[in-house]
Amino acid sequence: MLKILMIGSILLSLIPLASVANGSLLSAAGKQDGGIGNSTNYLDAVPNIAVDPKVNEIIYPLFATPAIKQKGKTLTVKVDSKGAEAGAWNVKLKQTNHSSLTKEYDLPVQKAEAGDSYWKKSSSIYNVTVQIPDSVPEKLYDLEVSFTGNGKRITDEQPHSVKVVDTFKKDFTFLHLTDTHVGSPRNLGDPDNVSGTDPALAKEAGMWDPDEKKRWLYLQKTIKEVNLANPDFVVVTGDLMYGQMNPQEYIYEYEETYRVLQKLNVPVYIVPGNHDYYAQDATLADGAKYWEQYFGPQYFSFDYGPYAHYIGYNSFDWHKFDRSGNGTVSVPTWGGQIRDEQLNWVKEDLAANAKSAQPGQIKGLFSHHNPLWRDRDIWPQSDPEVQSYWKQYDAQHNPQSLSTLVLGEKLGIKYDQQWHGENAQELVDVMKQFNVNLSLHGHTHTDDVTEKDGILYTTTTAVELTGKPWVGFRPFKMKNGEITSYKYDDLGHSIPVYQNGDTKSGVMSFDANYSAVNDGKATSQEAAVTNRLDKPITVTVPFYMAAGSYRASAGSVKQNYTDGAVQYMEVEITVPANSEQKINIVK
Repeated sequence: MLKILMIGSILLSLIPLASVANGSLLSAAGKQDGGIGNSTNYLDAVPNIAVDPKVNEIIYPLFATPAIKQKGKTLTVKVDSKGAEAGAWNVKLKQTNHSSLTKEYDLPVQKAEAGDSYWKKSSSIYNVTVQIPDSVPEKLYDLEVSFTGNGKRITDEQPHSVKVVDTFKKDFTFLHLTDTHVGSPRNLGDPDNVSGTDPALAKEAGMWDPDEKKRWLYLQKTIKEVNLANPDFVVVTGDLMYGQMNPQEYIYEYEETYRVLQKLNVPVYIVPGNHDYYAQDATLADGAKYWEQYFGPQYFSFDYGPYAHYIGYNSFDWHKFDRSGNGTVSVPTWGGQIRDEQLNWVKEDLAANAKSAQPGQIKGLFSHHNPLWRDRDIWPQSDPEVQSYWKQYDAQHNPQSLSTLVLGEKLGIKYDQQWHGENAQELVDVMKQFNVNLSLHGHTHTDDVTEKDGILYTTTTAVELTGKPWVGFRPFKMKNGEITSYKYDDLGHSIPVYQNGDTKSGVMSFDANYSAVNDGKATSQEAAVTNRLDKPITVTVPFYMAAGSYRASAGSVKQNYTDGAVQYMEVEITVPANSEQKINIVK
């Protein structure tokens, strides 16, 4: 596979971006949808390669924009019938693909009426309002919707898209992950020596290993720790994949990323980064179209009950021409931007929220790029080429001219690209206007914390093996409407995925190992929970037992119910720093 990737990159590097006339390239980029254009994906040119869209009839909630709802309340599902006159609705919650439980829960339909969507252009969208019964256990579920349309029965499903809770917690937790980079060749070698290959890092990368259990070990280990931490939700701020080696890359990287992220057992909200959104026009591959097919909207908002309101936005919001490469590692633009249409949506969303928000509500925004770090400020004005670039940019942008793009790429290689384009200060002003508390970002693969004008800006290190000072994720704890914790140490670092940040050791910072297979057949079970961090950690350990009455030797039982032949239990336990505790489940 690696040979195929490299050969594809070499061949397509023979198509020089600068050798094509600006007009013809711009025509290929298209003007529809703000420059996303009509070129959908590589399938147009190579029909023997199949793409499996994940967003079909259900357009909300989705895997990447789930709904967290309290039992006994209502949920409005948005469905695009794709031109059919729909009726005879049936909606249910199903167990997720990694659960040993089997019980399904019907959601009574209260009404179905004509609806619309800000991101999905269709004249046949229905708002289907359903009731969540009190009998549904607190858990993450798949959503299934079926209806009759033009004489045919149509069924669609969205995995991990509804989290049912007993009640919303004023004191809640969430985790921030970023820059997972599935498929990245940078995982194969030491970040300090990119020309070499390190066997220990290559093992943790597991790049396209035929055995799925050994593939992307660094990400699988991160997900195991996230599941144990059991936050109320997770936000992921882009660069899910690499997308920069060859034009066919998105076909398998989107599919693989979608598959691996479904190992998360908590609600996850996802926005794109630059690596997810490149457009390789030479072969009709557009990351923006893939994103819509797999994850849905590029920006959205959600509530955690009355206690929090969050907006995820696309900070790689460029015209397609600006984010078009030539099918290889060469891309002209990787810095941030938000254009007027999206900025206005953010304003309107915050204004609408302000009308109903209760006092003490946490307000947060999250994206890939940090609007505080602007190339106009970072790039040295003493460089004549920097002066020339901004003069050209101001003369024509959205899209830029070809000569400007070429110069911008040259300077980006020299100085990097952070927030590269429009509306950084305007976005910050909007956040201040509506008393936003929190702004979360990735992109740099480093940890950083900045407090400015009452807003906490946090940048989190990468999950990719290039993360500095280590591979990690950032925990947030809220108490009484305030952010009380957001770092692992006094330097503002994230939690290391690997013990002491040592990626090459392969040893996780914390884990849980079962004495028997945890599949609902055992009548006794032991889990050894090991904490290798320098701080205590509270984790939630799930147990699938044969149906019966059990007790736990340690910790607090948070869930305990029977589903057919299976008894499901969740045990919460706090493990002191650098220690191990065992939980025995016995009758």
